[in-house]
Amino acid sequence: MFRTHSQPYARGISLIDLMVGLAIGLLATLVILNVSVLFESRRKATVGAADAQISANYALALLERDLRMAGGGLGPPDAFGCIIHRVVGSATEKTLVLWPVTITHGANGAPDTLFVMSSAKSQLSTAARLIAPYAVGSNTLTLDSTLEIKAGDFLLLQETSHPDCLLLETTAIATGGYTVQHTPLPASVLSGQSFGAGSAVINLGGLHQQRYSLDASQTLQNAYYDRISDAWLGSSLAANVVNLQAQYGFDARPGIQTQPMVTFWSDEVIDADANGVAGNIADWRRLLAIRFAIVVQHARRNDEGCNASQPVWLAGNPSTGVLESTNIVIDSLPDWRCYRYRVLQTVVPLRNMIWSDA
Repeated sequence: MFRTHSQPYARGISLIDLMVGLAIGLLATLVILNVSVLFESRRKATVGAADAQISANYALALLERDLRMAGGGLGPPDAFGCIIHRVVGSATEKTLVLWPVTITHGANGAPDTLFVMSSAKSQLSTAARLIAPYAVGSNTLTLDSTLEIKAGDFLLLQETSHPDCLLLETTAIATGGYTVQHTPLPASVLSGQSFGAGSAVINLGGLHQQRYSLDASQTLQNAYYDRISDAWLGSSLAANVVNLQAQYGFDARPGIQTQPMVTFWSDEVIDADANGVAGNIADWRRLLAIRFAIVVQHARRNDEGCNASQPVWLAGNPSTGVLESTNIVIDSLPDWRCYRYRVLQTVVPLRNMIWSDA
């Protein structure tokens, strides 16, 4: 007899098995893609925030550095507020008010502009004094000292209680004497006026004028004034900066204080000494600090929706001068609610104002 052996039944992959496998594979692929997209979105948001933070910190550090130098080497405190008469370009007269810091406020919460002024002299010295009257139109100053004055230096001629100052460019210093010659002034510059003996002659070396502002492309710009071309020249500091706000900090306590302290923050120069006149020299001598804030917009839209609120900073109340949380206006920006924002703010003590009597 022949014995037959039964063969096991070999079963292949059915259509149902194939469809189940494809479904599982598609589900896994979908999960991986979703995680990848989410990771890339978070990565771009993080990188964008970091880039904005870095550029804004850089801009904040530069602005803080220049503010700390505000007023340095500009002379005795009573020189602040005088109208500087100077010559730029081809004998063109220009005037400039001698303020260490000037804040020009934007209308209705628009970005502010900061102007900072200081001496360009690397090593500051005590102001020289006239030992003989100086008549405007002459090109020679007679001083009690010519120490550290050299050709090419700019001298600020200022007399106490005189509303006008002169900015003169030195051309030569007499050897063994106390006379300094300067570039002749046009006849239109303070014609017929004079400065008496004892007037201060401050060696500025040059006059540093810095300007911080925002342009139409939301870029923070730092510019310096070039006397030769009579123009502001500068460069970009940080992109995606949508607002710049600043305030003055005054010591508005009555009487003479031995320990300076900011008691009133204000958008404008106030009558800090309560003598009935706002913005005189006594008020500027009570200016101790500048508070400012930079608002940076993230470059990438917010994936979580358009639900952003206006950024805030600590600013002085217009009536009391006390710091309080204040909205920074950015609603003029297109789709402003669809972005994230970061506010960087700081207080910069004006050391040259605090030490101005030294």
